[in-house]
Amino acid sequence: MTITSELQAWPLATIPRTARDVWEVSYPDFVAMINQTNVMPGAFATLNAWATFSRIGTASSVLELACTTGFSSRELARLTGCRAVGFDLSADAVALAGYNHRLADPALRLTYQVANGMQYQPHEKFSHVVVGAALGFFPDPRRMARRVTDFLVDGGYVLASPFWSETPLPDHVRKIRREVFGISSEMETYKEALDLFRGLDVMYESRSGLVPETDAEIELYCTSTVDRACAQSGIDSAEVRQALFDRLVEVKNATNLLRQYQRYSVLALRYDARSYPNRYVELF
Repeated sequence: MTITSELQAWPLATIPRTARDVWEVSYPDFVAMINQTNVMPGAFATLNAWATFSRIGTASSVLELACTTGFSSRELARLTGCRAVGFDLSADAVALAGYNHRLADPALRLTYQVANGMQYQPHEKFSHVVVGAALGFFPDPRRMARRVTDFLVDGGYVLASPFWSETPLPDHVRKIRREVFGISSEMETYKEALDLFRGLDVMYESRSGLVPETDAEIELYCTSTVDRACAQSGIDSAEVRQALFDRLVEVKNATNLLRQYQRYSVLALRYDARSYPNRYVELF
């Protein structure tokens, strides 16, 4: 595919010039720095389950919370023809979401904006809200979860893929989770993860384990991502490229460690204004 120079223009005003620049930014800004395709648990398989079991179509309007570089909203729009809005606290991440939209297909009906989730006030209500596994990145996940229904039309869907653990994380794993990803909230159990969405109708659920990646798989992913980011942003410093690679490997190794303890659910949850926040249908 041929892309015009306008579409190829890197959207960030600042690119890293030293290794220190790479290591000093926050995790969300690092994701933007390397234009990481930041996905929910299950990636495309989760996306297809959401689209199928929540009946997303061309008439649907989707809101993506904590959109980072825009994977969920962009790929749902490509898959279903829906219209989507995404927001994130990181201005760099939002800039990259727009950049990736233009590269993928400028005709997709996508809008991205910088916003704090606890203060975000949309101008409309949506048929679907994508939260993925992002609630853990909010300082108060439960409070943010309660806000989600404010964004929905009656009969709309919450699309989630929360991580959970059957046992408490060991102290050293909790420390790595906090230091690498900036997540300070506790790792939920299965019941705690679903309790965030109490009162919503569970229209679809699957539960899955996670398989750690091999060193070769991590090497390929990190090399591909960093080389693409350097080509897109014009980084030609070997020192900076190595720092980008080393930090991404650190992130992937932390992810691999967490995979030994985590499971996740894929959820399509319906908001029924007549019954919410009560529940009249048993959980099985």
